[in-house]
Amino acid sequence: MFNSKQTTLLDSKSTTSASKFISTGIQKSVETFSGNGSKKYSSTNNDFVDQFGKLGSYKEPRSYKDISNDMSILYANSPLLAVMFILYIRTITRVVSLFNGKKTTSVQRGAGLRHESIVRMIWLHVNHSDVFWKNITLFISVGSWKDIIQMMSYDLQFNGWNGRILDWIGFGRLLLAGLENPQHSELIKKYLPQIKANSKCHTLESQADNVIAKWICSLLYGSKADTRTYRSYRKLKTSGTAHQWQQLISQGKFLQIDFNTIHGRALAQLVSSKFLQNNGLEEVYQKWISTKPIAKFTGYVYELASNIKWDMKKYQVDTINAQYNQLLDLAGKTNSNMIVVKDTSGSMDSVAIGTNVSSYHVAKSLSIFLGNLLQGFFHNHYIDFSSTAVLRAIKGSNFVEHWNTESRRQSANTNFMAVCTLFCDIHKKGVPEDQFPSGMICISDGQFDRNYYGTTSIEAFRKQLRYNGFSQSFIDNFKFVFWDINNTFYGSKFTNSKFESFGPEKNVFYFSGFDASVITFLTGIEGSKSSPTNARELFDSAMDQEVLNMVQI
Repeated sequence: MFNSKQTTLLDSKSTTSASKFISTGIQKSVETFSGNGSKKYSSTNNDFVDQFGKLGSYKEPRSYKDISNDMSILYANSPLLAVMFILYIRTITRVVSLFNGKKTTSVQRGAGLRHESIVRMIWLHVNHSDVFWKNITLFISVGSWKDIIQMMSYDLQFNGWNGRILDWIGFGRLLLAGLENPQHSELIKKYLPQIKANSKCHTLESQADNVIAKWICSLLYGSKADTRTYRSYRKLKTSGTAHQWQQLISQGKFLQIDFNTIHGRALAQLVSSKFLQNNGLEEVYQKWISTKPIAKFTGYVYELASNIKWDMKKYQVDTINAQYNQLLDLAGKTNSNMIVVKDTSGSMDSVAIGTNVSSYHVAKSLSIFLGNLLQGFFHNHYIDFSSTAVLRAIKGSNFVEHWNTESRRQSANTNFMAVCTLFCDIHKKGVPEDQFPSGMICISDGQFDRNYYGTTSIEAFRKQLRYNGFSQSFIDNFKFVFWDINNTFYGSKFTNSKFESFGPEKNVFYFSGFDASVITFLTGIEGSKSSPTNARELFDSAMDQEVLNMVQI
């Protein structure tokens, strides 16, 4: 069951205790080290906080076994929070359109991780099918109708047609109901898989899609599969308007394309290629994008940065900047006197897990975004650190200029304490504490150097501040936010996220993943509730969203 794929389809709980002894014993058992010898913990002693803090590493598709183990732990702790967390993992940051035709009153934010959330929903279906069906429409709302097709595809790929374990009758009813609903029918048509000849299906995925397409065809037009029913199915799929621009391209009707109808990721791919140039559309597109200070995009900032080249044309620059502005707009307005701290050490050049770019590439994009987003005293500023730390200003008037003018000071070291040294040096020059950041957002692979004290980086940082004359009030209220961008530079032993604290330590928080807008769960936005004071409260804040509060158990 979801352990190993078929070869072909053509032939067929958080740990808590009142006992100080037990708590101390557990803390000792989870002590570990970074790749550079800094003391860390493999767990915060809260399963939800642990998995929330590891989301970035979940972008690399994990096995059903590993995901099942994680889900079993969370569901035993709290079924409600476990299901809410699944939806959070899938949520694409945007205003969500619900099945009843209404939209959420505000932007809903999440990790946007498709595979991880789909497999967690499969686990829910297998183990608690009633809860699955109570919440499947919410899952589609925060994600996509394509997720349903993917669930069935995984079922076929791992279990074969005769060994299917999911409720395909229920999926059939869901799809048919969606096709009858004018608010959903066009999107379903867009994601319906195509019917092809078996000889054209060379991969297991394409074979599964073909089987699903023929199965849906049988639901719509009867069990008899022939040329007539296949033709009717193809006609239904091509009648959809959600992918009309793709149809116009296939028909060679380029001048009829309405760029407003192209979704964000597709637009980015189209513009970064030579499509516009090869089809004489550059002037038409430039005129269109020049009127769009904001353009649709629901991906990640690092993906936009991947399209930046030194020899770009103006419409390509304008598109990246407009889509970046969309991400900033979705994030909302927030005020914070925290400052972004970016790791520039050599290990950051290793590929970030689940991506085709380096951890530094991701960290650079996030630091620019967060530097732009945070509207406090340190707006458009950040600190780089490796062997030493340096305060920098974000230069330029738009994202492409920010990216191209950013400089890097690199060394082999990951000296987190260099940031503290920078603070202390500035303090010695007479700068008062109220002019300092109230906290930091440290974007790193987490492989900090061993510090002089032999303690965790937080403990060492606080001790050094105290030694250099910072007040106890400043130290107690200073926020540490760790945003891990994991890679495999130091090998598998040091790959997984490791934490700087054990238990709900005040003013210590953990983020991970690639959607920087979720920082607002900590910093707050207009109309938000009180700010979290520890990592568990941060998790609860992320779960306290309009859509997630609709989850039923």
